[in-house]
Amino acid sequence: MEILHDDIVSLALPYRETLRVQRTSFVGGGGPRVAVIAGIHGDELEGLFVCHRLAAWLEQLAASHPHALRGRVDLVPAINPLGIDTLERFVPVFDADLNRNFPGDAEGLLPQRIAAGAMAALSGAALVIDIHASNIYLREIPQVRIAEDFAATLVPLAQGMNLDLIWLHGAVTVLEATIAHSLNSTGTPCLVVEMGVGMRITPAFTEQLLIGIVNVWRTLGVLAPDLELPPPTHTPLVADDSNVHYLNAATSGLFVPDIEHWMAVRREQTLGRIVSPLHGGTLAAVRSPVDGILFTLREYPAVYEGSLMARIMAV
Repeated sequence: MEILHDDIVSLALPYRETLRVQRTSFVGGGGPRVAVIAGIHGDELEGLFVCHRLAAWLEQLAASHPHALRGRVDLVPAINPLGIDTLERFVPVFDADLNRNFPGDAEGLLPQRIAAGAMAALSGAALVIDIHASNIYLREIPQVRIAEDFAATLVPLAQGMNLDLIWLHGAVTVLEATIAHSLNSTGTPCLVVEMGVGMRITPAFTEQLLIGIVNVWRTLGVLAPDLELPPPTHTPLVADDSNVHYLNAATSGLFVPDIEHWMAVRREQTLGRIVSPLHGGTLAAVRSPVDGILFTLREYPAVYEGSLMARIMAV
């Protein structure tokens, strides 16, 4: 196994410095090529830690089973390095969401050039996994989000990822101008993973996802079929727009949850309260509209009227 380091994008910055989107590649035989990308939003760090753990796992594999890697694994932990370095979700200076600039333009502005470089580097892979971490406001259980147009190809792959939920929907995170849509629409399978919360890492979620990723790699032929791996321990539920319910704040205030994340809830069960910092009363009670599973929960307490506080999958 060979370990390589290079840049998929290299762009000059005004102060004579260079923006580099770095890649680590683990190269075995002539089998399929796969990739894991992260950090497209500068405030999402979960994917960076996943890349670290995958690199450590592959380095150990090189030492213990050097011939078990039959293909190639590319890790790109920070596609938006300026955002990562400055703790900003978007690309600094341009105030642009990098994940709304795909497929990019090699002659365009900096975000478009990063997008074009990423597309060139990732196109043709057997599978790309794009890891997100929600934002600082919401906590997500480990899940795969798939646009319904690509469900036939992606759902079988997602079912092996050892995650808790597959969400089939048409939300903007998996639609046009995103890297996932651009890759999927041009024949490169791309799964969007969401888990945890912005500006944090969740090691338990990372280890859960790592087991799924290496098992999927083995299924694709990237790893030797006789390589022993820890078996998946999670079977995903499947949600879609018909059974996902959004709970939005009825008034502004502080949201205080009364329930843990990823719990079964009953219709009319109290999930939390919105309170005022100015007096001791409760402004609004937050109740579940259905029997179901709470898979998104507000992490940041301050809410405006209409703020998203939770998502529940009806069961």
